[in-house]
Amino acid sequence: MKIIFLCGSLEPGRDGVGDYTRRLAGEMIRQGHQAGIIALNDLHLSTAFNGEQQSDGMVLPVLRLPSLWLPSERFQHAGLWIDDFNPEWLSLQFVPFSFHPRGLTFGISRSLLRLGKNRKWHIMFHELWVGMHRHAPKKEVIWGYVQRRLIFSLITKLKPTLIHTQSSLYRAQIAQLGFEAVLLPLFSNIPITANGEVFFDKPAEPGYKKQKISMVLFGGIHKGGPVEPFAREVKAYSKKTGVPVSLIILGRGGSEQQHWEEAWKKQELEVVLMGEQSPVEISTILRRASYGITTTVLWKVEKSGSVAAMVEHGLKVICVAAPWQPRNLPRLEKVPGVMEYEEGKLQSLFNSTKEAASFSKVAEVSKNLVHSFTSGNH
Repeated sequence: MKIIFLCGSLEPGRDGVGDYTRRLAGEMIRQGHQAGIIALNDLHLSTAFNGEQQSDGMVLPVLRLPSLWLPSERFQHAGLWIDDFNPEWLSLQFVPFSFHPRGLTFGISRSLLRLGKNRKWHIMFHELWVGMHRHAPKKEVIWGYVQRRLIFSLITKLKPTLIHTQSSLYRAQIAQLGFEAVLLPLFSNIPITANGEVFFDKPAEPGYKKQKISMVLFGGIHKGGPVEPFAREVKAYSKKTGVPVSLIILGRGGSEQQHWEEAWKKQELEVVLMGEQSPVEISTILRRASYGITTTVLWKVEKSGSVAAMVEHGLKVICVAAPWQPRNLPRLEKVPGVMEYEEGKLQSLFNSTKEAASFSKVAEVSKNLVHSFTSGNH
């Protein structure tokens, strides 16, 4: 089959959805299909790029269109590239903020409709709208309402043959718009390398004598989590058991990174700031760690690439996040294997024998996607 993926940006390591799309398209080529990618609003270049990128040893054709260009110019170039490639399917990898700085995608439905004449549409919703949680400020709720209406318009006009999302929360929200979305599991953007010998102890059966615990905080760091209580409990555990516990902060931590660093140092615990690293180095660090930490709220960990990477590398993940509950939705099931930190219960997390969460590999997701395209059960 022939397919073109449409996303916002394709700068390697700078755009999570772009990295996801590149790995997925590369895997489809590995499995014998023809695939290409168009970055419709690339923030990382000033002139168009019509060439190739690589993913896991596979070479794939890409067209990167700079966000500096007018939308009419970008979509005109995209249309010519699509006509030349002549795909059966167009797959929109949708994040509202990929196509507009405030996520207000006015006019995109009409522009996309011109690209997709006589072709089948697929939409993968990576993100929906802001202001989704119960205690969101009024400004966010109004902002999110506008985004919600734009998404409704997008689906109504494109009439996609198939809609996917990675999150049970988002599937429920899309259902409230009157459309059916199918879950397509997330895979990690960090391939497992062969040089990740284990330096720190992995979780084991109760009674196993740990020598050292290394915790990795990987991915964007969100505000509002119980950072200080968590650090205090880690210190108390370390003092009680005599097991040193260190924290590695990996990736672009943002403004909240300092909060974590200060809370950890206040308890005289070791902190190592690794910053941005290559996928090979990230894989090595994850394979040497004992536990992963995420600050993504529990309802959204299904769509967290960093959580998927930690789990794929064999880590149990502890969620240290702000309280969060969606508005106007029944309580959804939590993701199995991701452990939610509650004050006073850290010891039970360390002693837990629950299996790690389950995320799919890119090959499985690619086969699942192709099956969805070819099964005819749309």
